[in-house]
Amino acid sequence: MTAADAPDLTVITVNYNCGTHLLACIEAVFRNTRGLKLEYFVVDNASRPDGTLELLRANFPQVRLLMSARNLGFAGGCNLALERARARYILLLNPDTEVGPSALDRMLAFLDSRSDIGVLGSPLVSGNGRDQRVAGRGFPGPLAALFGRTTLLTRVFPRNRFSARFSSRRDPDRREPYEVDWVSGACMMVRREAMAEVGMLDPGYFLMWEDADWCFRMKQAGWKVYCVHDADVVHREGASRNAAWSALWIATVAFHKGAYRYYRLHINARAFHPAHLFVIGALAGRTVLLLTTRSIRRIARSGPTAPARRRTEDPQPVHR
Repeated sequence: MTAADAPDLTVITVNYNCGTHLLACIEAVFRNTRGLKLEYFVVDNASRPDGTLELLRANFPQVRLLMSARNLGFAGGCNLALERARARYILLLNPDTEVGPSALDRMLAFLDSRSDIGVLGSPLVSGNGRDQRVAGRGFPGPLAALFGRTTLLTRVFPRNRFSARFSSRRDPDRREPYEVDWVSGACMMVRREAMAEVGMLDPGYFLMWEDADWCFRMKQAGWKVYCVHDADVVHREGASRNAAWSALWIATVAFHKGAYRYYRLHINARAFHPAHLFVIGALAGRTVLLLTTRSIRRIARSGPTAPARRRTEDPQPVHR
């Protein structure tokens, strides 16, 4: 394949029982990238038959559908397509996102202008316009357990300096892209040369933390990580994760297992250290606390019989 034949951008979306969110995501990409030569992969992580994939094949024949016999998680699913990607830039895009007009064009143009950038992210907003704070000026550390973007302290004191380090707020007055340590894998554009140097995503992360890990390895290899300021990407975070009890448990447990893996790989890699026991205990306790409180809230909102009625809507447990 010559350079002239190569796509401008490879888009990769991992799907697991995501239904109409997936179709809306794909439609938005093609609607808003008419001037680009695209290669689009959808990796299906052994979803239940619900007609979505048939609609995908009928409405988007240009999309390459890769079928996995089992749920590989986000990183494992992405890697199936990363092995086949041909474009100079690769976009990881969650199926519960919708890119706006010119969003991807702006990201591509900025990467073309800066050969030292390996990863570029976008600000993500909820359907109601709320900033999701999905880029960080500091890699996650012990304080992130208290000042991460979804913690109580960050919600009560959103402008404190610790939360600002781990999850930057979107600044409407910003005029230029800005350097960060990590960006969310929900919308992450990667330079092919950077991936070739540092390798693909770590499949040891089933759900979440794989994006911070990849950015960490990129920075170690000398590549910069940036976030654009003006790309319009809506992320209906939890739209497919919050509907089912099984997804709630899978996501919560996977998050904390990923946190421990990240800690052992990038914060304290020593084989034996007293801190390991403390971290294990703290993460286990937080897992139990979150599962308990979230289950109570779920029951209070929906009643104890709701999960059985809604099981057919069991969503994608591989989203952020």
